Amino acid sequence: NKDNLMAGVIIGGWDPVSGGSVFNIPLGGACIPMPFAIGGSGSTFIYGLVDSDFKENMTKEEALALCAKAVSHAMARDGSSGGVIRTCVATAEGNEREMIPGNKLPYGPAGW
Repeated sequence: NKDNLMAGVIIGGWDPVSGGSVFNIPLGGACIPMPFAIGGSGSTFIYGLVDSDFKENMTKEEALALCAKAVSHAMARDGSSGGVIRTCVATAEGNEREMIPGNKLPYGPAGW
């Protein structure tokens, strides 16, 4: 079945020319710069939330809070999403990785 698999890809990173960047590569193969991108089976549940709460030039803390809120909402509604939230912030100094365990999510069974 490997010849029949397809995937959309989200790429984020940092470089000294553009700073932080996000690109969406949909099934058609275009590389589209975007202010943010979401995907996966739980994404259909959070488009409205992210459209409503995203704003340009968010601080790192604001962006991480929105990410945790959105992913925890998706996890609560999608049986194929779940467990923990892992984030990675790409900066000039390097990558900052964090993990939010399932019992500390901002929304969902532990937070209801």
